[in-house]
Amino acid sequence: MARFFGALILALIAVGAFADTPTPQPSATPQPASSARIEELRKSIEQLPPEQQEKVLQNLHRWQALSPEERDYIRQQEHVRHVKQEEAVTEAYQKSGLHLTEAQRVQFRKRYVEERKKLEEELAKESQERRTAANTTIIEQLKKEFSTPKASPTPSASVALH
Repeated sequence: MARFFGALILALIAVGAFADTPTPQPSATPQPASSARIEELRKSIEQLPPEQQEKVLQNLHRWQALSPEERDYIRQQEHVRHVKQEEAVTEAYQKSGLHLTEAQRVQFRKRYVEERKKLEEELAKESQERRTAANTTIIEQLKKEFSTPKASPTPSASVALH
């Protein structure tokens, strides 16, 4: 799921580049900022392995198929995720007690985000492994419970005398 959103974010950036580009109007001056941004995105996508390029294209098509409301929702979710991440970085920096230069802070942020991502992936993997093991146990218990034949009820003698 994280891979999907990562690729989707790349697609969002690409789509954002196109969405931010106004409808072409006949003009004597081209818009170099938008063209440069699109070219930069194209080059970064070309540097990806072919499988990832295909995923980016698939996600781009999925993005284009979304309704405006769905796109806004995903943008909001991404914004919330970004804000929370920045808050976590700021909190970690403050807790560290370090006094770094701007360049060091940028490096601190990058490393913190990388390490946090690794941690989250490890925790998710461990959680999934525990969930799978527990699910197997539940299935085995239910298998035993439902596979043992139950005695059929026999009419009691007091009911038969009636």
